[in-house]
Amino acid sequence: MITLTIGIGNLLIGLAYTGLGLLSVWETYSLRRYRGWSRFGIGFALMAASCGPHHLIHGWHALQEGDSSWPMLAVTLIGLPAGLIFVGLRFETALGGAGDRPFGSSRYWAISLVAAFAVAVGWLTGWTLARPAPVFASQAICTALGLSARAVPAAGLDVTSLILPANLFVVVTYGMVGWYLADYQVRRHVAKGDWSLSGVSLTGVFFSCALMHLIYATTELHPAILPFDLLGIPASVYFLWVVRRVHSDSVVDWNRRPLVGAAATPERSAPWH
Repeated sequence: MITLTIGIGNLLIGLAYTGLGLLSVWETYSLRRYRGWSRFGIGFALMAASCGPHHLIHGWHALQEGDSSWPMLAVTLIGLPAGLIFVGLRFETALGGAGDRPFGSSRYWAISLVAAFAVAVGWLTGWTLARPAPVFASQAICTALGLSARAVPAAGLDVTSLILPANLFVVVTYGMVGWYLADYQVRRHVAKGDWSLSGVSLTGVFFSCALMHLIYATTELHPAILPFDLLGIPASVYFLWVVRRVHSDSVVDWNRRPLVGAAATPERSAPWH
């Protein structure tokens, strides 16, 4: 049941990322004549080109091999709600709908949600490091039970030596993207007194994505995912650069709202407003 949930969950996440990436490419190209090229849309498409296949391969491997972990199950379940909400809003936009739902809630709701997520991060990280031995080869890790390692292969390129730092790198970059998105939501609440459902869900997507890559990097490494993990490094750096510039109002990019709402002049200036 654990393997089935992880496998199907990652396949759904992979399909969602792939679909959103293709939708972003189509919108960026088809609307470029009167809205210009969207840096945000291009960055999102590059990010999806990495994350989509990553989750598809991971899900397929979990269903075929059956080697999964409880921490991966937990992080998969944590990330699904935000992802499903954001995907639903995006397809609502594609069908001509609003693509967002402003909702009012006190700041204590946000503080409680952040605190719960922080506890989950600490708990899952500690749980992962407490495992008696890492499942990836030729890597040493300091666990709660001491230093654990597996035998180093006699010759040849150790693919896992590249997968581990690649995933840890995007943990940082996606976490920073989530931070900028969350900061914009806080500013919106201070100014208007409400939250954006699209912005909150997108923030949750990037925070949970960072957590998922962290758990994956320390529990389950599959060589077939390496090309997409390496693509994720420059893609995440470019997307972080774009989000940071939009966050600081140093660039105008489809009125800073390429992924939410219709093509007309938007009421709000960014997808996380």
